[in-house]
Amino acid sequence: MAPVPPPLSASPATGGGEAVAAKARKFPCASCGADVVWSPGASKLKCPYCGAEREVPVSAEAVVERPIEEALAAPRDLGWGAARKTVKCTKCGATSTFEAGVAASSCAFCGTPAVVEAPPNANMVRPEGLLPFKVDRASAVEKFKGWLGGLWFRPSDLKNRASLTGMNGVYVPFWAFDAATHSRWTAEAGFTYQVPVQAIENGRAVTRMETRVRWEPASGFLEKFFDDVLVHASKGLERGLAQSLEPYPTADLVRYDPSYLSGFLAEEYAVDVPEALQVARERMQREIEAACAREVPGDTQRNLRVVSQFSGVACKNALLPIWIAAYAYGGKPFRFLVNGVTGKVAGHAPLSWVKVALAVLAVVAALVLFSMVKS
Repeated sequence: MAPVPPPLSASPATGGGEAVAAKARKFPCASCGADVVWSPGASKLKCPYCGAEREVPVSAEAVVERPIEEALAAPRDLGWGAARKTVKCTKCGATSTFEAGVAASSCAFCGTPAVVEAPPNANMVRPEGLLPFKVDRASAVEKFKGWLGGLWFRPSDLKNRASLTGMNGVYVPFWAFDAATHSRWTAEAGFTYQVPVQAIENGRAVTRMETRVRWEPASGFLEKFFDDVLVHASKGLERGLAQSLEPYPTADLVRYDPSYLSGFLAEEYAVDVPEALQVARERMQREIEAACAREVPGDTQRNLRVVSQFSGVACKNALLPIWIAAYAYGGKPFRFLVNGVTGKVAGHAPLSWVKVALAVLAVVAALVLFSMVKS
């Protein structure tokens, strides 16, 4: 497969090179003619009808970051490279695609049935790389069942409302950034010490030790390199929940091939690189400040100030696999996620305030009973 330079935007306003339209591909089974799909367990394309398997040719070319300036001027490919149907959720705004012959009844990201078919986006940026699914649906469902079974203070009908039929495999778009950072920090370092203090307690003079802090100025320099800081480019997932599935083995990224998407949903990029870069810089800066704080000597600190410079910033874009169980409860969307490579889980679920109140009343009653027995 030809190299696909990482695009920054599908809009001509970015000043990028000439766009190359995608050529649609299909994946028929050589034995029975049905469409083959990616099988996470087998790590190859497999026919769901006759079981015939087919390898996906893996490009020897690695998925690497490119300087942002170079990517802006490079030509880029557009489209998924295969026939896909596009739907847009009228509630969360996520734009998803799937095989042309499949019908969508609800949004994979929020569980809302309010999805409408949307015209294909001719300017959709084709991903440069992806991580194929390794966790299959059955394993993801078992993780979901275990997660639901371990929840406390949840509504009794949650298991019925959080239908397992809503478990969808979705390729979610991400940007990955590298950067070398150089930071200077200043702070006040506090050193604690004990001094004897005379005091009156119960009418008697006593000596007790009191902790005090001696403040001294401190400063330093920190260099830190960031590799593959991920920023999700999804409208359907909240950033914090998506980050909780990290890390991903991004060193195993393969060149994008539409074959991997067969049988799965894929979300279009909703965040372009300028916005993603700002999010990545903020994320890096938080890590830098935490690292600088650890450099401050003494027992405590205050007034930490960090000034950072970024160099060698580079990026790449990729699709990362996530199993999503989305459902609505009480008019609000809730999600359970499984990292499609590592199996790491994360999710949100509604609280049953009745159960919480009953638990509080039980604790109060136990305390009252204990005090009565003790007295």
